Amino acid sequence: MQTLTRRQTLPELAQYPAQLRFGHLENLLTEIGLWQHAKGSTPHERHGYSIDDEARGLIVGVNYWEAGVEAQLNEQLARRCFRFIEGAAIKSGPSAGRYHNFCDRQGKWLDSVGTDDSFGRTLWGLGVAHKVDAPFAPRSSAEHLLRRSLQAIPMMDPHYLRAKAFVILGLSAARIADEEILTLANALADSYEACADGGWHWFEDQMTYCNPRLPQALFTAARLFPAENRFARIATESLDFLLEKSRNGKGSYNPIGNLRLTEAGWFTRADKTPPLFDQQPVDAGALVECCVEAWHATGEPRFRLAARAAFGWYLGNNVHGLAIYNSETGGVADALTPGGLNFNQGAESVLSVHLAHLALQNLE
Repeated sequence: MQTLTRRQTLPELAQYPAQLRFGHLENLLTEIGLWQHAKGSTPHERHGYSIDDEARGLIVGVNYWEAGVEAQLNEQLARRCFRFIEGAAIKSGPSAGRYHNFCDRQGKWLDSVGTDDSFGRTLWGLGVAHKVDAPFAPRSSAEHLLRRSLQAIPMMDPHYLRAKAFVILGLSAARIADEEILTLANALADSYEACADGGWHWFEDQMTYCNPRLPQALFTAARLFPAENRFARIATESLDFLLEKSRNGKGSYNPIGNLRLTEAGWFTRADKTPPLFDQQPVDAGALVECCVEAWHATGEPRFRLAARAAFGWYLGNNVHGLAIYNSETGGVADALTPGGLNFNQGAESVLSVHLAHLALQNLE
């Protein structure tokens, strides 16, 4: 098994790779979709598949295919992920418009309905497919699913802010249901204004997972609705706060951890500093994407620089000085822990570096 502990040199950190490796991503791909987890670099088939990864895989596949990067592989990736989402759609009953999340290795659904977060991520994937309109993930089919899912948006738990953010990203990519986007963006902004104070510039009383998606969604809404001045203001304040709290002193950023010494726990307003570990690739990649969106929305050079710096976390510009991304296989370690790396390489992790890398192409 290839090791992920190779230290990067400063010249390597100065430039992100022009193209990533696809070996491990291809290793996780089957006729059903992407295996959810891996033990080391070997797919952990017992855990089956998750629609969260298929939605991310759809975004990665259609965008690379459109750019002509490893087109055959990415067509297969996007085709299978899109087919997975189509098959997961719940067509009738009280959960109509929602989606299953988990299935086993044979493709049998393991739940009656997926979570709000998985629903939001699915709409995000469908929105990007709608925008690209690839023949194997056509706009007409994506729009059919998206419009049927509009009826399910009010069923989301109002406290699940990240689910709202994912829906904003999806509907904005497709440019449908602008009134729904505006409603959800106002809900995020209201949450921020109800929670933030002079020393805490955030949407909730704690920072947990996928934090950058909240300001990212508001930056996206700000570009769609420039008259709504508070969207860009709140997005900027909250992203600056996140960047301030996550600087690692090595020119990059620490994803917010959930492990405080020997106890689990997120970063709360009562804490002076966030937990250092475990640091997750999905959070590092989301920060890159958010900073790119912030640069497009504001034109502020600091966000362009922050996007590049945040990607350096994958290359070894982190507290351990270890490469999270394996430049030989394309694998990505599942976490940066107190003892080093979690050597498992699940789909969420490898997709995060591809999503981040795709976002960086929009800075050129």
